[in-house]
Amino acid sequence: MNYLSSCSKNSAPKSHSPFAGRFASHLSIAVAIAFASPQMYAQERLTPAQRTELTKKIQEEVNQKIQMLEKWAKSEEGLAYSIFIGKAQNTDFKYKYMQKLSPGGKIYFLTCRQDYNEALKLLDKLPKRDTGSGLYLRAKCLDGQHKRLDAIAIYAKAKAKLAKEFNPGFRFYLHTAAAQAAAGQDVEALKSLKIAVQKSDDADKYASSKTSVARSVLSRLSYLQEKKGKHKEAFENYLNMFGEAKSQFHLDEPIEVDSNIKSRAVKWLTEHPRPPSEKDPLALCKYLTTAAKARLALGDVSKAKDILTKAIELREPAVNDTPRELTDDPFSPLAKARDIASSLLIRLDIKDKDYKAACKHIRATFVTDPARDDQKLLTCISMRDVGEVVTQHDRDLHSPIGEERLDMGVPYLRYVGSKGHGKKP
Repeated sequence: MNYLSSCSKNSAPKSHSPFAGRFASHLSIAVAIAFASPQMYAQERLTPAQRTELTKKIQEEVNQKIQMLEKWAKSEEGLAYSIFIGKAQNTDFKYKYMQKLSPGGKIYFLTCRQDYNEALKLLDKLPKRDTGSGLYLRAKCLDGQHKRLDAIAIYAKAKAKLAKEFNPGFRFYLHTAAAQAAAGQDVEALKSLKIAVQKSDDADKYASSKTSVARSVLSRLSYLQEKKGKHKEAFENYLNMFGEAKSQFHLDEPIEVDSNIKSRAVKWLTEHPRPPSEKDPLALCKYLTTAAKARLALGDVSKAKDILTKAIELREPAVNDTPRELTDDPFSPLAKARDIASSLLIRLDIKDKDYKAACKHIRATFVTDPARDDQKLLTCISMRDVGEVVTQHDRDLHSPIGEERLDMGVPYLRYVGSKGHGKKP
């Protein structure tokens, strides 16, 4: 039986902020996506020296961007956007920052912070609430409240007001597509995604890159295909998103078993009748993957699949009141162990021509599941796109670099206490 290697993932740098948590890991994810380019997926076609030089250059750019994002996180604006978890519920940063904003600036801030109820209350009082910018903010809030049909209707009204004063970039169309897809309007969502690609030529003006927009659109298109039952096409698109790295799945290699492996499988199962404690998910994941390989060696494919399915569902235990997704580090040894199990499961799916299952299992290997891409990537409204309701003072207080972090959702920070930053929990 062929043994699979784990996916290569770099360790996330540690944050030196007085606020601990998963922030550094999420920065690494965002930056890795932002710097994705055809060059990064063509390294196998370069000479060793060229690969080394390219990798060094990419790492330098990534580290530089991470430093910029970490600096923003400690700024007045970054702290205002953050939601603190733990015993200390500090809201001073938020309201002190809001006092400096115009009415429209407050609405933009609250919308991007996902405080939708507060944003809508202020928006109802805004004189410019019926401008394209005002309607865009309202639609985003309604979508955030899961009022999809209402949001779609408002997005349409905003689109009808396209003019020199309101000419949003690709994000507007990605957000429109997200609401349409969530409401089951897949055909309309595809149209919006197509426009998003067309508008991505100026992505560099929106704290992003044309490549990252294209990858996000492909991810969403693939998931729409999967929803419509076009599982083989969707799987091929998912696979192609890995570029040269798709070889890590070893799909062209047969799963072979010989008599020697069968005897070893029986011996291993006899010697390891019980799995380790669930308190150690990494050890349990490795055990389950090995057990699945042993079952495959004995010809019990169904049992092997059941075991691998359990392996890829393992997560680290929740830490106190920290949201689960923040403790699930995509760079951890457990994530790598899950990738090994997922890769083997995908090979079995393809062997059985079960592309529906293959789609589900390959999505598990993404840093962000394509099924949630529209909720976790490129989600922030750019201040450039709502110029009718914000002032120059709002722009001066705002850092576009923060939009890159907000693209992955509101930062969650665990307050650990530091002089000048409030009280200890």
